[in-house]
Amino acid sequence: MTDSPARQTVAPSTISGRVPRRGTLLYQVLSEDLMALSRLAREFAAEISYHDWSDAPFRLDRAGHQRDNDGINATPEQLTPEQTEFVRTNVMWIAAQVLGHADPNFDVFEFAEWCGVDTRTRSGRPRSGHIPAGLRFDDNTTMSRPGDPEAWDEDPTPAAPAPVDNRPAQVGTPAQRARKWPMDPNTPGFVTARSRNVHRTTECVKYQHSVNVARQRGRTVHPPVWTTTGAARANEKGICSHCWS
Repeated sequence: MTDSPARQTVAPSTISGRVPRRGTLLYQVLSEDLMALSRLAREFAAEISYHDWSDAPFRLDRAGHQRDNDGINATPEQLTPEQTEFVRTNVMWIAAQVLGHADPNFDVFEFAEWCGVDTRTRSGRPRSGHIPAGLRFDDNTTMSRPGDPEAWDEDPTPAAPAPVDNRPAQVGTPAQRARKWPMDPNTPGFVTARSRNVHRTTECVKYQHSVNVARQRGRTVHPPVWTTTGAARANEKGICSHCWS
């Protein structure tokens, strides 16, 4: 490595085979040429790595908090090193879920390393399976949409007064459309003006959840429009995983 420390561009997995820890200069590595991660992912990782998480449950502090700078104001409580790494890893997983859903080329192992999370197995082997195990997937390769899964099937209208909803009709996500459909295309079901999926019954827990969320937020609850699964599928709707599980 011939670069000066401030311009260091060596990937963490190549530095003596060790994962970078908090306090290294990895947060200064912003080269667009030598890393597969997006700039946004690298900047998330830089902040997660730099932040001191050892007293996170005991105080509110700004981004980039460093306990060493607290002086007499430091909290008497402090996490153990192992507990601190648990917090860091959980934060990494939350950010990775969003970044991975947005970027099909996202590499969670590289992201974890830049966050300062050890990606090795207990025996020291690389790319431990517990790293991707902390993420949610719709299948073996597609990362789940961020947020509450029970609210994904519906997209309620905004609370602002709007006598005419000019937004285009909602369609199901690729994962929702790829679910197993009934053999008979004339199977009855219903959709709403803003639903992504066709449901079998208004008693469906996912449908009821979306209705409750809409009411709590003061949004419009659209009435069911009865149709068939074949017609809904032709209109690119998805199918409710609860009604036809």
